[in-house]
Amino acid sequence: MKFAKMAATGNDFILFDNREKVFKGDEQPYFHHICRRRFSIGADGIILLEKSKSADFKYRHFNADGFPVKICGNGARAVCRYASLKNITGTNMTFEAEGVPYNGWCSEDEVTIDHPAPIDIQTQIEIAHEKIFKGGGSVVVGVPHLVIFSEDVQKINVLKWGRKYRYHPFFKQGTNVNFVQIVDSKTLKIRTYERGVEGETLACGTGAMASALISHLSKGLKIPVTVETRGGILRVRWDKGFSMLYLSGQAGLTFEGHIEI
Repeated sequence: MKFAKMAATGNDFILFDNREKVFKGDEQPYFHHICRRRFSIGADGIILLEKSKSADFKYRHFNADGFPVKICGNGARAVCRYASLKNITGTNMTFEAEGVPYNGWCSEDEVTIDHPAPIDIQTQIEIAHEKIFKGGGSVVVGVPHLVIFSEDVQKINVLKWGRKYRYHPFFKQGTNVNFVQIVDSKTLKIRTYERGVEGETLACGTGAMASALISHLSKGLKIPVTVETRGGILRVRWDKGFSMLYLSGQAGLTFEGHIEI
């Protein structure tokens, strides 16, 4: 089967055009295998592009462990770029993920998606190691995110602390963990430990949105917020009352190939 390798600000994905329903979505061991670096193609996750009755296409996402998630911000931007490149849609498009409608906009330099209002916003989460961290918050942006503030994210052992707070008791099903450093009134640096990948990724789209939102509420950052990830720059803004979030950044096709199923 043909696949495309997509990259979005440091996140990489294996994308299958699944409009003919080759995959059912229950192929967890196989998806996990082909995401393993040095043993197969290698990626942060799997994207299935499928037919939709209500939008231009349906988007399904699976983390590197092979299990599905509701949404991935950078994955959504990657599938929008693919749909535009392959003339499945125009440069502006609609798509659905887990029954939720989204919009995407592709320009030459970047891809932007919108995201419905966040839920379960908490600006005061107890963090045990106050000598290292300066408080935190949490929010669900499609998936749960813990935001922990630090004076210098480059010094953080993301694997150590990410694994610890990945199962913070506040989250019954675990969470993504974002370590955030405030640079100025409109800029932050971020490093993210992603659940499902179970390690640090070069960027996380929903993590960028979560971190920008909590930084705005806790530290007064102004929109648009520039988010500096290890994989590049993301920009986050929102409508009044957080009724809609917007995520922008680079996304493109890296290469295409064929793999035996």
